[in-house]
Amino acid sequence: MPAFAGQRRVYALDLPRPNRTAPPSDWSGWLGRWLDAAGLARVDIVGHSLGGIVAAEFAAAYPQRVRRLVLVAPAGIPCGRGLVGRALPVAGALADLGGWLPMVVGDAVRARPVPVVRSIYFVWSRDLRSELTGVRAPTLLLWGDRDRLVPARVADEWHQILPASRIVYVSCGHVPMLEAPEQVAAEVLGFLGQELEHDVGDEGRPRVVNGMRLAGDHDETSVR
Repeated sequence: MPAFAGQRRVYALDLPRPNRTAPPSDWSGWLGRWLDAAGLARVDIVGHSLGGIVAAEFAAAYPQRVRRLVLVAPAGIPCGRGLVGRALPVAGALADLGGWLPMVVGDAVRARPVPVVRSIYFVWSRDLRSELTGVRAPTLLLWGDRDRLVPARVADEWHQILPASRIVYVSCGHVPMLEAPEQVAAEVLGFLGQELEHDVGDEGRPRVVNGMRLAGDHDETSVR
């Protein structure tokens, strides 16, 4: 986040807790409504794992609103595993986090068990392949070469479906932004910094959304 915020205006969003009024199947719509409220017409989007599903869904449904797309070990293409085959790698993936494990476990506890289970079911059951042809944004696929949850072999299928994509493998597991933050930041910023023909940036100005002040380009603070 500090590396990104030093060069870009950054909004870090927590997805809604899944329930009847905010099911995971509507999270991409929720993202669109949030962007409308923030006055952001066209953006770069970065999503990891479950967030990668939401980011890819949004980019497919609203291609005119996504300038560039970064998917970090995204879920959304089945890897051919059964229940046991999916569950067993979780312990290894958690072990890969090292010192970050207490934070991840604490987040899961705060989210509460039922919403966590609903989110996991959504990740395991969602298949985006028929929708991904709607993605038009240049896309960076970032993948840990030791990812136990979303195997690196799945990256090839994403790459084949998304014609304007490229893959970068990182020497880590399922959570590259925690396991290799410097490399991830450099890859993402390099990708987002490449010029696009006919690109028009947002006007950078402070905004207030739902009572919360959002920092503009010239503010020293940022929203996390």
